[in-house]
Amino acid sequence: MKTTRRAATAALLATGLGLAAAAPASAAMELSDISDATRIADGAAVEGTYTVTCTEGTNVFVSLSVTQAVSDGRIANGSDFEQWTCEGGQVELTYQAVAYNMAFQPGEAVVSGFIQECQDQVVCGPGTNLPLIVIEVEDADGSADGTTDGTADEAVEEDADATAGTGE
Repeated sequence: MKTTRRAATAALLATGLGLAAAAPASAAMELSDISDATRIADGAAVEGTYTVTCTEGTNVFVSLSVTQAVSDGRIANGSDFEQWTCEGGQVELTYQAVAYNMAFQPGEAVVSGFIQECQDQVVCGPGTNLPLIVIEVEDADGSADGTTDGTADEAVEEDADATAGTGE
């Protein structure tokens, strides 16, 4: 009976070691080109893009967090999580981070995160913590300071505001 258990244990260990050897090398995956973010719904969320390079057939997990000091030491933060099966090469994805406690404001913010590539649901590479990346949070009109850019649409809005109470 002991011989049978030892043989079964040895077979299980050999299988486990084989699975560990099949785990993808973390050098094959990369997260890059994290864009600046655009405020959504007056800062209730921010949205941007990033690019992932991954190995065909692997499951990829990306977790990103956006953190911003907004006022008097208060912090706006939100996160995004994506999971998909890689078709190989590069893919551009959109991150949308919903603010948890404070609205995001125009200005600098920091993105941090983690990426991991797995052969299946059990065998994963070690994963990679991303370095902190400073991005700019902008309003939908493209300004980082909340000012307008003087476009024709804004001029029409200003004219409409100015004439709203005059009956013109």
